[in-house]
Amino acid sequence: MSKRSLVKGRAVLSCWLYLLFVVCSPLYAHQGEDAVHLYNWEAFLAPIVIEKLRQDHQISIEQIYFSDESVRDELLLSERGKTIDIVVVESVRLQTLGQLGVVRPIPELRQKLSFRFEHKWMEACGDFGIPYAWGTSGILYRRDKFSKPVDSWETLLKPNKGLDGKVSMYYHPIDLVGVALLSSNKSPFTDDEASLQQAHKLLQTQRSSLASTDYILANVATPSALESIDIAFGYAGDHHVLNEAENRDVWEYVVPNEGTIVWLECLAIPAGSRFREQTTVALDYLTSPEVATLNAQSAWFSTPNANVEALLSREYREDPAISPASNLIEKSFLYKPVSDNGLLIRQRIVEDLR
Repeated sequence: MSKRSLVKGRAVLSCWLYLLFVVCSPLYAHQGEDAVHLYNWEAFLAPIVIEKLRQDHQISIEQIYFSDESVRDELLLSERGKTIDIVVVESVRLQTLGQLGVVRPIPELRQKLSFRFEHKWMEACGDFGIPYAWGTSGILYRRDKFSKPVDSWETLLKPNKGLDGKVSMYYHPIDLVGVALLSSNKSPFTDDEASLQQAHKLLQTQRSSLASTDYILANVATPSALESIDIAFGYAGDHHVLNEAENRDVWEYVVPNEGTIVWLECLAIPAGSRFREQTTVALDYLTSPEVATLNAQSAWFSTPNANVEALLSREYREDPAISPASNLIEKSFLYKPVSDNGLLIRQRIVEDLR
């Protein structure tokens, strides 16, 4: 899996057209040696951080954006992947890419920077990455459309008649089925086929109420589509994007009482890229406590950096989207791999629902 004016949701075709233009254009090919090329979610790095790196170290960050992990992975596997210096990858997927030789192990750099992070985040990024951002999945809803605060996955999965055609889900095999499992107090990563069948049935009952099966931020570029949605699956910080898109404070985000799935994004280095001094300097800079907290508060995601409370604003520290209640975190799950059979079942569930 912010207070930002751009969104990271884009159609896959648009993303490919953008990549073809940026990566293959003469402008890109002739950028200076001091440019570090970062492959990232859009609006996942604060402009002020980019500017400070340029001022302090005379290194510029040139970003290329992806809106879909499969598109990102395909580019990394291509020749164009060699033009990327740093890439943002979710922790579980990172281990797979590492085992496939797509990203390189960075033990020395990890050891050098490990003191900056909580151990659990370093462990989750494995041998191939450095913690960058974490957050939760949950429910986004229009405050003015509900008589009381939403606090359960059931509100999203078993919508009342008034929400027919006003619900948005993200048909990602892990997230979609995981939510249905969480609502029944089961592990979102279980391989138990009876539990997966139960989740499938629950999602089938929700299907007739859906307005969209895309990530909700993909609708920001189409105001009429966004206006038709009252409740959605999303991630911590997405409500800020939605409120900015509509220029009014109507969207709320909540981690449901049943718990959630916690995501962690890591910074990694593609195996085919040049591992230059500028890359190391940029990674050291981005993960320093002062810069990491500035970036987290500007982009409005949770920081994995340890012992930075004194650097954080009160607004940031007290935002439940940033710091969910401890009892909710205790009931939540960090992303982890599912078995091949479990993934196959999840993929079949999504195909059937579509």
